[in-house]
Amino acid sequence: MGEDTVERLMSTDLVTTAPGAAAADAANRMLETGVSSLVVVDGDGRLVGLITATDFVSLVRRNDPEDETPVEAFMTTDVVTVSPDDPVEELSDPTDRGYTHLPVVAAGGELVGMLSTTDLTAYLSGRR
Repeated sequence: MGEDTVERLMSTDLVTTAPGAAAADAANRMLETGVSSLVVVDGDGRLVGLITATDFVSLVRRNDPEDETPVEAFMTTDVVTVSPDDPVEELSDPTDRGYTHLPVVAAGGELVGMLSTTDLTAYLSGRR
C-alpha cells in the first residue's frame, strides 16, 4: 500500500478574501461560512496570506473590531505551505510551530486546498 498524500486529506472548498478586504467583512465571511481561516489571494487567485481566528483575536485586542483595517495589515504573510503530493507521514506536527492550517499549493503556485490540524488528527486517529 502506498503512502497517503496531503491531497487525500486536504479540503478543496476554500473560503478566500482579497488583501484589501476590511477586517470586519472578513470576520463576517468566516462566521457566515463556519471556517476558522481565510486564504488571502490576489486578483489572479495566488496565495498572498492567511488569516486565522487567532489573527482576529490579536486584531480585536489592538483595535476597534468595526474599524476599516484591511486584511493585508494583519494577515500572516510568511505562510508555510505543503504540496498535494507530500506524504502525510513526512509532515512534522504543524502545531509544534503554532500552525493550525497549511495551504496546499501545486507545483505552478496554484492554490488547490487546505490541510488543517483537524484533518491530520482525524487521519492519525483512524490509523491507530
